[in-house]
Amino acid sequence: MKKVNLSTKYMGKFAGKWVAINPNTDRIIAVAETLKEISPFVAGKVNEKDEIKAAAFKVPRKDEGPYVLKVTKRSK
Repeated sequence: MKKVNLSTKYMGKFAGKWVAINPNTDRIIAVAETLKEISPFVAGKVNEKDEIKAAAFKVPRKDEGPYVLKVTKRSK
């Protein structure tokens, strides 16, 4: 994982990689090969100590369409 602080307008340079985007500032804050690597930024709980800091997105390559990540709730 590589921490960065770039505008989302530069997202194209990370084609094929996972990015963590801060929704408040609209900036890329981390880049990695796998979702697991950026999980410290995108995992957690809303309104608690381990608050979610960013949204995860896999940047498509030029020859690919957008990725869709399905989120499911864990059973207790």
